[in-house]
Amino acid sequence: MQERSAVAVGALVVLLLILPLGYLLHVSPRFPGSLAGSLIGITAALLMLFPLLYVGVKRIPGVRARVSRQVSMRTLLALHVYAGVLGPILGLIHAAHKFRSPLGVSLTGMLLVVVGTGYVGRYLLSRITKAVQAERSDLASLTAAFERVSSAGKPG
Repeated sequence: MQERSAVAVGALVVLLLILPLGYLLHVSPRFPGSLAGSLIGITAALLMLFPLLYVGVKRIPGVRARVSRQVSMRTLLALHVYAGVLGPILGLIHAAHKFRSPLGVSLTGMLLVVVGTGYVGRYLLSRITKAVQAERSDLASLTAAFERVSSAGKPG
């Protein structure tokens, strides 16, 4: 299940990274202020705020005790991850490929950096940690074997 989740989030992150390239092809100055654009923008804002709930629940012990009775921390983390990727995607759709200021460009860049570092922290670092643990285990077994062989070969 966790592997499928990593693949799904990875695909969403790739979509998020590709989506800004649409700015080169399409600009819609009216979409962000339309009803559909506004609803997408409000949804994006709520989804981008939702990950703060996980951070609060995780860091505040009293809240954690109450909330973890109802919902597991693993489920909250999954919701944190999905909301943290879907919110920015909807935010970029809401922007309708319209850049009129350096502020818009910098906010989009920061959005991509935050999502990218979150992805690296959640999925790639865990894989690196597992690989390092496997290497340490191999090193320990090889060291033990070396010690056995070197002590067996000593005269005495």
